[in-house]
Amino acid sequence: MNQLASKVLIAVDNQECTDAAIQSALARQWEPDTTFLLCKVVEDFGSLVSIYENEHSEVLRAEQEAYTYEMRLWLSQMTADFAKVQPQVESCLEFGRAAEKLCEVAYSWGADYMIIGSHDLELASRCSLGSIASAVLRNAPCSVESVRSRELRNLFREKGAASVQEIAHIATPPPKTIIVATDLSPAAEFALNWVVGMNWHPATIFRIVTVMLPNHKDIRTHWFGGGSVYIKEKLHLNQIEAQLKKQAKQLAEKHGYDKVEADLVMADSAAEAIFELANDCQAQLVVTGAQGANRSPEARAGSTAISILERLHCSMIAVQSDSPKQVSFTWR
Repeated sequence: MNQLASKVLIAVDNQECTDAAIQSALARQWEPDTTFLLCKVVEDFGSLVSIYENEHSEVLRAEQEAYTYEMRLWLSQMTADFAKVQPQVESCLEFGRAAEKLCEVAYSWGADYMIIGSHDLELASRCSLGSIASAVLRNAPCSVESVRSRELRNLFREKGAASVQEIAHIATPPPKTIIVATDLSPAAEFALNWVVGMNWHPATIFRIVTVMLPNHKDIRTHWFGGGSVYIKEKLHLNQIEAQLKKQAKQLAEKHGYDKVEADLVMADSAAEAIFELANDCQAQLVVTGAQGANRSPEARAGSTAISILERLHCSMIAVQSDSPKQVSFTWR
């Protein structure tokens, strides 16, 4: 195998959100020699077995053995179907906590990109179930794409697709509207450069947005604290607007000036503002840097990126700026 080939890890499960992740992956043209790894994590019943005694523990062991056997067969069939479209694919069955194991596999296998299907639930339901996608984003060594499954699930119901091969022949619509969320940090600029370098569908519209938080948001409507403070704040606003326009121009020069809009939003919460914008313009995808301007040195992803992911009803890509290799693809 080409040592420079991209490695894409796809988290799979026998649920509809996996169908979304698989369909989305197969709807794209990947770089030559891209290798895929389908990873299924089985929750280990061991902790429960240690709690119960005798007959209960035996029942739990038997149930886990039966479930594991079923999942091995399922994963083998899914891998075989996937290989009919993307031959360079392997699979692995792991045991433990899903998010933790997925990140371990991403590190050990050297993944450059991870795709994970995410249930399109209301925020309260996502929090109560525990968001695997959010936990993965916190610790993954590579860029992470969370594929929301609501629209794709409807597509499955309309088309009646059942196998991976059938899914591959259903043209997943490329994103019509993409929001590029930026805080103008180096990590956000890296994510923008990744978007600029990609070959998106010619009809795709881009909204590049930055959010001003409370310490600066009143500048447009209030004169506060005297002239010197106003001038300082006004200069800060002008700098942000200039940087935003510069990044929008960079995107427009590649994809067309009629395809790019820039938004400077005043809000108390960056994540909430981006969520509302995504809903208002019915975006299919949000792209952001995994870290922000105020990143913690030990964190793989910032709190804003995680908060955005937990709110969205559309797909999201969090671009990891210090990943050794950045993956490239084209929507078919």
